[in-house]
Amino acid sequence: MPRTLRLDEIRLRCQRRADKESDPSIGTAEWNALISEQYGDLYSEVEKTGMRYFESKLAIVATGAASYAAPSDHLSTLGVYRVDASGGLVELEEIMVQERTRWAGRTGDASCYDLVGATLTLYPRPSSGSYEMVYMPQAPDLSLAPDSTLIDVVTADGEAFLIWGVAVKAKAKSEAGVGLEIKEREEARARLVSWATNRAFTQPRRPIVRQSLNSLMDVGDTADDPGGWWDR
Repeated sequence: MPRTLRLDEIRLRCQRRADKESDPSIGTAEWNALISEQYGDLYSEVEKTGMRYFESKLAIVATGAASYAAPSDHLSTLGVYRVDASGGLVELEEIMVQERTRWAGRTGDASCYDLVGATLTLYPRPSSGSYEMVYMPQAPDLSLAPDSTLIDVVTADGEAFLIWGVAVKAKAKSEAGVGLEIKEREEARARLVSWATNRAFTQPRRPIVRQSLNSLMDVGDTADDPGGWWDR
């Protein structure tokens, strides 16, 4: 289960770690901003391992529109799928910019997509049906969050990385020595990344081999296979 702490609990722990519980030079708003900044770093460290810890979904109902708005908190796309009649997912392949003209004007069930800025376009253009976008969201901005906000620090090492990281930033403001804090932060970072990389302890990663969209589109097929991978 997630390891969650209230924002005010984290702030107090950061103040104690930096030995600044009653330091008037850093107000509550600035402490929250420092926590938000460091939490973004924690978030990035976890997600760039490929662990898919923070993940969101957007349901899209096709209406024949030319495009659809991507989620406001979208950071990276993990996959776009068509939901078939049985509730199964058919993976859509992302096309390159040079391929858009081959799909211009076509209608029907989408078999591919592209994402430009905050705009998601499905090709061919579907007039109906359900689609799903799975994506990695941005780290939340905690600078203006209420004290009761629950923050998922992932593990005890994630908590240590967050608190020691904030202590570095807070003590650096007063030009105090931060050698110990940096050492503790980096050791916690290494433990957190190691755990995130090896979270699936009993299931080794395997390669995914897929046919290209170009080899399929001319025969009216989709770039999908039921298992999500092709035998070599």
